Amino acid sequence: MGVDPRRNPEVSGQGRGAWALDQQGVLRRDGVPALLLGGQVHNSSTSTESAIRESFARARAVNANTVLAPVSWALFEPEEGAFDTTLIDRMIEEARANGLRLVPLWFGAVKNAGSGYAPSWVRADPERFPRAVVSGRGKAAFTYEGATAKPVLSLFGENLLQADASAFAALLRRITEVDHDGIVAMVQVENEAGILTDSRDRSGTADAVWASLVPRELITALAAGDGISPSARRWRERGGLLEGTWESVFGDDDRAEEIFMACGVASYIEGVARRGRAESILPLYTNAWLGPQPGQESPGQYPSGGPTSTVIDVWKAMAPTLALVAPDIYVEDAAGAMAVYARADQPLFVPESQPRTGELVRALGTFSAIGWSAFGVDELTSQGTIAQLLGHLTALEAPLLAARERRGLGSVVIESPEEIVELTLGQTELHARGSVVLFHHLLVDVGVQVPLTTPEFPDETEPGAMMPAAADPRPFALIAAESDDEFLVIGRGVTLDFVDPTRRIEIDSAEELRLEDGVHVVSRVLNGDERLQLLPVREVGVVRIRLLRF
Repeated sequence: MGVDPRRNPEVSGQGRGAWALDQQGVLRRDGVPALLLGGQVHNSSTSTESAIRESFARARAVNANTVLAPVSWALFEPEEGAFDTTLIDRMIEEARANGLRLVPLWFGAVKNAGSGYAPSWVRADPERFPRAVVSGRGKAAFTYEGATAKPVLSLFGENLLQADASAFAALLRRITEVDHDGIVAMVQVENEAGILTDSRDRSGTADAVWASLVPRELITALAAGDGISPSARRWRERGGLLEGTWESVFGDDDRAEEIFMACGVASYIEGVARRGRAESILPLYTNAWLGPQPGQESPGQYPSGGPTSTVIDVWKAMAPTLALVAPDIYVEDAAGAMAVYARADQPLFVPESQPRTGELVRALGTFSAIGWSAFGVDELTSQGTIAQLLGHLTALEAPLLAARERRGLGSVVIESPEEIVELTLGQTELHARGSVVLFHHLLVDVGVQVPLTTPEFPDETEPGAMMPAAADPRPFALIAAESDDEFLVIGRGVTLDFVDPTRRIEIDSAEELRLEDGVHVVSRVLNGDERLQLLPVREVGVVRIRLLRF
């Protein structure tokens, strides 16, 4: 295998704090495995220096170790060729001051399938920078009847690509100049790209590309793949042509046009990313508005051409500079979304999600994510369960990743009160149950009649938040096998039982750990009745369990 500059630690950068994504999909800082845990600030929270200071402090207050933060093209290049580095400089400074890792989000020509972050000098010149043309089928997301029009630039315009790429390269150049200690871990290229209310751009330039030959590298990739992806299946069903126009190779329906848009959008973002790669070899990625999803089954209801489940293979072929494509998860079936993006050719990274504790531990323990981020971190409360969990996870980053390296990291999320979740780590089988219901049954069994009450948890967001979020009530646990007989467990409301089919197994000791000044210390050695409930049911706790086998 040749050297891959996206995923090889030996070409990860220079100086202290160099970041790289290695061939095994492990994110490393100076060669040491690392996790990006925290949240993304709101879209306008990096538009001024004071807003950056306030929002980054809020991220630190909820125990994040990473903040994802927008960089607006309009603010970075207000006049063509004149780059204002004030805000990115301040982001790096504030991240450093708060002990945070930083992932800048380049909001360039496309953000949420629109172009509201492009500079005025771009949007005001439609001859030089043509607009996309759509049929307007269906209702667009995030708008309403009578709303002011929103700009959507055509990503098939060469002038736009050159301008966007030039600005992105200038951003990465500045990061290289001022970030000498590895504050910046990765960089996102654009945001939730694609097109809404149609399956493809129908501008003159896009129509000309539609009538042209399908790029050879795309057909080669589809032919070389396993043939089970939606795009590859469509190609084979249409005869597996090795050359032809888009219509002759893929057809002329919505799905064919989605493949076309994916090729076009991925090629555009590849052009931007490749220009940035000349200035920095930080890992680069882009993110996906999920689709198809409930209520958004057809391309155009979700951004057609974005890196969705139907066209990931197209993106892999046409945007090789990107280390990964990442899902923004707001759907109920978060596990299903994670399974799509945790691939053999890339690790899972979740740049946007609802603040749900169960999905955070699932991402880390089940899908080996390199990071997870709640959207609107600057509106999360420091009293919430997410803040508690992040505090423990960031302090235990090293042992958790050491366990993962030994294939000893797992997670459980209890979806229903009577559910038993089974998990195997090494030679040990674990059975997980919800503690509240289990303890109620134990009391009833000995004649103690008590009502079954469900614990209440504080909201995850501050009062008046733009996107209010209730706490995730599900019991959960992240379990790290530190050795065959020693387990570190972080969670809430879960009871674990250990099974060895060949030997008798007992709990030898159980230490409850408390976080003090960023370090876990033993607060109690649990025995007697407390062994029935090793993890608390109303807050996140940590326990180290040692087993005895004979």
